[in-house]
Formats: sequence, C-alpha cells, structure tokens
Amino acid sequence: MKDRILGFNQKFEHAIVTVLLAALMVVVTIGTVGLLVMIVASLVEKAQTMDTSDMKFTMPLLHEVFTGFLMILIGLELIKTIVMYLDDHLVHVEVVLSVAMIAIARHVIDMDLNTAAPLSLIGTGVIILALAVGNYYFKKAGTWEQHMEKQGEKQI
Repeated sequence: MKDRILGFNQKFEHAIVTVLLAALMVVVTIGTVGLLVMIVASLVEKAQTMDTSDMKFTMPLLHEVFTGFLMILIGLELIKTIVMYLDDHLVHVEVVLSVAMIAIARHVIDMDLNTAAPLSLIGTGVIILALAVGNYYFKKAGTWEQHMEKQGEKQI
C-alpha cells in the first residue's frame, strides 16, 4: 500500500511540475512576443512622428524595455529551475539565488527613489546585501568542496 501511495505521489508531482513548466513556457513566449511588439511599435511610432535623425529612445521607454527584459530573464531562470527539478528532484540554490537577484534588480529599477518610503529603501538594501552574502558563501562553499576533493585525490 505504501509503495502505491508513494508511486502515485511521484506521478502526481511529475504531472504538476510538467504542467507548471508548460505554463511558464507559454507565459515567457507571450511576454517575449509582447516585448518585441512594444519595441517595434515604439520604433514605428517614432519614425512616423519625427524625422529619422532623432531616432532615440526616451527614458520611460527604456525603463519599460529593461523591465521587460528582466521579467523574461526571471521566467527563463524559473524554467531552468523547473527543468533541473525534473532531472534531479532537487532545487538548486544557485539558480534560486540568481532568480532572486534578477528580481530585486528589477524591483530597484522600478522603484521611484523620490517617493519610496525610507524603510522600504532600507529593506531593499538589506535584501540586496543578504543575497550578495548568500551568493558569496555559496560560491565559496563550492570552491571549498572542490579544494577538498583535490586534496582527497592527492592522498590516493
């Protein structure tokens, strides 16, 4: 009975993760197409309203484009996380940290520093610091493990 329940749970988990992966792929595809349409529409609008020698992006448009790019990158990193989970049944910390760093970078780009509450700015700074420290120690732990493996090989 226990084996049947565990087998069902594993199949259920695999089905849910597969559905999430497919949904995320659809969302990232739609987001990418939407971002490209926005960029092309903006270029066409600028070409029609101004002379072609003044074809430069305005800051609000660049802000939207960069935010869109970061959202697409977050989606791609989440897809990578789900694929790695399907392969190994493990959530890889490095990928989660990179998603978090991209997300906080997007948040900082979106922030209006003139109107943001001071406590919000402090909290964002603390999150950035925590992610940086976490990433540093994660990388350091990886190099420590590699060093220890090399030491073990030398002793053999």
